[in-house]
Amino acid sequence: MDSLLTVDNLQVQFNTKKGINTAVDGISFSVGKGEILGIVGESGCGKSVTSLSILRLLGTNARISQGSVKLEGRELLSLSEDDMCKIRGNEIAMIFQDPMTALNPTLTIGDQLIEPLVIHQGFNKKDARKEAVEVLKKVGISAPEKRLKEYPHQLSGGMRQRVMIAMAVSCAPKLLIADEPTTALDVTIQAQILELMLELRQKMDTAVILITHDMGVVAETADNILVLYAGKVVEYGSVKEIFNTPKHPYTKGLLSSIPPLEEDVEELNTIEGTVPGPGQMPAGCRFSPRCPYADERCVKEQPGIYEAGGAKVSCFRYEGDNYEK
Repeated sequence: MDSLLTVDNLQVQFNTKKGINTAVDGISFSVGKGEILGIVGESGCGKSVTSLSILRLLGTNARISQGSVKLEGRELLSLSEDDMCKIRGNEIAMIFQDPMTALNPTLTIGDQLIEPLVIHQGFNKKDARKEAVEVLKKVGISAPEKRLKEYPHQLSGGMRQRVMIAMAVSCAPKLLIADEPTTALDVTIQAQILELMLELRQKMDTAVILITHDMGVVAETADNILVLYAGKVVEYGSVKEIFNTPKHPYTKGLLSSIPPLEEDVEELNTIEGTVPGPGQMPAGCRFSPRCPYADERCVKEQPGIYEAGGAKVSCFRYEGDNYEK
């Protein structure tokens, strides 16, 4: 599969009153054309910061301190702001986590859909309006002409999310970043949104980065999975590899916390402890305070990334020839 996006050794730091905090630390991955990559982990693991770094949409107190982000071989981190504006919404589009806050409440749906078509695709306003109607039809919104005249607050949560997807795919992007696209939606709408994203991948060969904490969603849709913990990659591999033979203790913990459908469960499995906060990172492996296998070395040293049975794992238990463990 041809590589579309390559992220190498990405590090993102935030300036705070208490000093510099590293939110993303040495993350590397790639996304092929037409591939769906699932990025998973608990809240605070660096999923959203990673996605915003790709589009260079970080706040003023943040900086990308090292690393590389390349789209088809083009380094995005060295582009001017004007050049990045041509890429955002055109070659790389993003579905933000909360459609109610991501959509402008003072503008109609039509105004917000038409703008990227005029800016990026060169449509005049009349043709852009026709195209906006067609895009709304593609994402399953009924009476699209009527919806163009409405404001975000007049739409349901599921419909607002479909509008966000319509805006994201209106310019036929090469890469779609979806940050928790099904959060706060009921299961029926969730299934429709995920099915829609799979259709877009199939029809437009659009690659997707799907950011979620829902392992079930990833199992249904993704080709590969990147598991993050406290700003670091802990496991990276195919969906089949990671779901069938998870290796990192954190990945095992995430999967074991999913309740089985075929039997009654009185108590869910949990991972003891919490993700370390900014400025509280352990000296060694960041998962060591919560890991049942941690030893003295884990507490003092940070593991590298090791090849283990088709996946990449950041755990000393898979160093060298130890991966059978």
